[in-house]
Amino acid sequence: MKLNLGTFKVTDVVLGRGTSFANGVLVVNEQEIRDLVAQDSNLASVQVDIVRPGEPKRIIHVLDVIEPRTKLDSGLESFPGLMSAPVTVGRGTTYRLSGVAVVESAELPWDAGGLLIPREGIIDMAGPGRYYSPFHETINVVLRFELAEGKSDVEYDASVRIAGIKVSKYLAETVRDLTPDMMEVFSTENRRSDLPNVVYIHQYQSQGTYAHTYCYGKHMYENLPTVINPNEMIDGALVSGNYAYACFKTPTYLHCNNPVMLELYRGHGIDHNFAGVVIARGHNYTFDEKVRSAQYAAKLAKELDAHGAVITWEGGGNSAIEAMQTVKACEELGIKTVIIAYEMGGPEGDDVALLDSVEEADAIVSAGSIEKRISLPRLTPVGGSQLRLARELGGIGVDASGELKFDISHEMYCGANQTGFGLLTAEDY
Repeated sequence: MKLNLGTFKVTDVVLGRGTSFANGVLVVNEQEIRDLVAQDSNLASVQVDIVRPGEPKRIIHVLDVIEPRTKLDSGLESFPGLMSAPVTVGRGTTYRLSGVAVVESAELPWDAGGLLIPREGIIDMAGPGRYYSPFHETINVVLRFELAEGKSDVEYDASVRIAGIKVSKYLAETVRDLTPDMMEVFSTENRRSDLPNVVYIHQYQSQGTYAHTYCYGKHMYENLPTVINPNEMIDGALVSGNYAYACFKTPTYLHCNNPVMLELYRGHGIDHNFAGVVIARGHNYTFDEKVRSAQYAAKLAKELDAHGAVITWEGGGNSAIEAMQTVKACEELGIKTVIIAYEMGGPEGDDVALLDSVEEADAIVSAGSIEKRISLPRLTPVGGSQLRLARELGGIGVDASGELKFDISHEMYCGANQTGFGLLTAEDY
């Protein structure tokens, strides 16, 4: 399977009379975006804001982030299964707009309660908070959705997700007839027998409405681990609908631009053979289910003739157990492992760092601690005026423009992301 990926580098995004792309500048017509969204009766309106790196702004209520992509092949679509038939992608030609991201922002209902409510997500574009989200480095097209009244959680969930995908594809269509700045070919063919085979085990979160991951348009709630070609991930086979905790989230942008996957591609045929990707669900509810998932993921890695595996996971402490059990299962089959893991450790770093571990987990890359105190300066909010915090206490509204202090970084979007996308780490002395 070969995928041709053409990249157009976006240097600026402006609002204008028509939606177009030329000389690195993406022009977005807000009315055209509104017309796209207006086709869905579950969404009352959308406001479009352009937020650039370094601007003194704070994007709030962040849900998913998507990179604009479109396919040039007849019968194939990026992000298949949502707005098109679930036809297998990862082949043909795809164009992407780099340096720009579509950011979904909305106050989804809290009525259901429990752990899976959509919690606050913050992207600071300036100040110390910017280091918690690499999306401070992208030019962000923020879609601020107002929801129609009287709809269900399932309807809001689907509508926001599809609207973000629809806008992303619409923006990418501006380059369909242009020549990309760079063209890359992705394929795991042409392996060398003298190199070790390495697989990537990509653990996602899929627990329910507002906390699902979708593969070809279908949530992955009770799926066994599955082998997927990395080209399919680049082409948008995985789409995020997980808004439970912003810091741990793997947005759709990262399923397509997963740093571990791309790094394994760069070394393919040079340092190792990229033997494939195993996707597996975390956050199973019993230990037997966790072991079942881990054992099956390791079995698939072995069937891919893996000598080594890189393991990452989405989500908090619950999902760490599957990841650690996967390490154990792989090592027992003779597959050497390395993991990327966020840490806890308390504010002084002298508390328990990992919520779970196994003896076999002896090669760990830190994604930084979520338990360091954060102080954020005043910034102009985008996406609303009030942060929504502490639902378990009945909900607390906080002025989004003011100085903020957090004891932990749950609200910082991708602040504890474990795919290697973040800017934070920790070192053992």
